Amino acid sequence: MAELEKELTSDQTADTTSTTTAEDYIEAIKALKQTTVDKGAYDSLRAENKKLLESLINGEEIQPKNKVLTEDINELRNDILFNDGLTNLDYWDKVLKLRSALLKRGDEDPFVPQGSKVNATQADYATAEKVATIMQEMVDNADGDPNVFLNEYQRRVKDTSMKK
Repeated sequence: MAELEKELTSDQTADTTSTTTAEDYIEAIKALKQTTVDKGAYDSLRAENKKLLESLINGEEIQPKNKVLTEDINELRNDILFNDGLTNLDYWDKVLKLRSALLKRGDEDPFVPQGSKVNATQADYATAEKVATIMQEMVDNADGDPNVFLNEYQRRVKDTSMKK
């Protein structure tokens, strides 16, 4: 009987050790994933730095990518604000392109509520993404025809009246 208890105890200890080891491996892998960089991203950054160094050595002028993006953003903003002849389709197409450029630049999502008294929640970000997706689908379905866009808009968007 004592021998049977020793075997059961040793079997339970072996199971606990193997489980702990498996959990340790999983935790170690998670830690590595969180603290390491993707090799592709590292290689591209390294290549970009090499080009930068070579251009500095050769005395070439470098135009930052953000400058081009900023010019596109300003052009889109001016088109949206100061072009009275935009159709609804053109307006939404430009607004979605502006949002995309702002997000690519690392700015805050313009479809998310902002302000000093506003704390945007995850639901706000999800709603903003949903609105952008639906509007992009309508723009894509319109295929350049403002009437098709208007029909899609009226079919998919429920207008609400404002309280007086």
